[in-house]
Amino acid sequence: MSRSSGRTANFRTLYHGQATAGAASGYGLFLIRRSGSWAQHWASINAGRQPVPPPPLVDLTRETVIMLSVGTRAVLGYDVTIEDVTVRETTLVVTGVERRPLGDVTLDTMCSPVHIVAARFGPQTFEDMLLNLRIKSAETT
Repeated sequence: MSRSSGRTANFRTLYHGQATAGAASGYGLFLIRRSGSWAQHWASINAGRQPVPPPPLVDLTRETVIMLSVGTRAVLGYDVTIEDVTVRETTLVVTGVERRPLGDVTLDTMCSPVHIVAARFGPQTFEDMLLNLRIKSAETT
């Protein structure tokens, strides 16, 4: 569910979950404004899936896609969530949380948490992007 500091949500979730096994293990905060770039990012998180599902529809004249990926983790139980997207003058500010499993996890399956949202502002120019990422245990709400 999209949240935005108690205000009406200023974004909608396009995808919240895991990139597929074999997907690119890149991490970072990505600002996507072109349909070709959106298709490439979507294909990268779905690498190895056959057929690749079509990307969620986005009107890039009115929305900007923001993808937050924390890369590949050695065990299951990780999650990343974008909680707020705001613009402060010429800076895009993304606030999120990464949840990590507690204790000794012995699962040998890797995961690649990712959250992709469409922010409700059209193509704007930003001088900077700022990511405020809190880290919490998965048990913390």
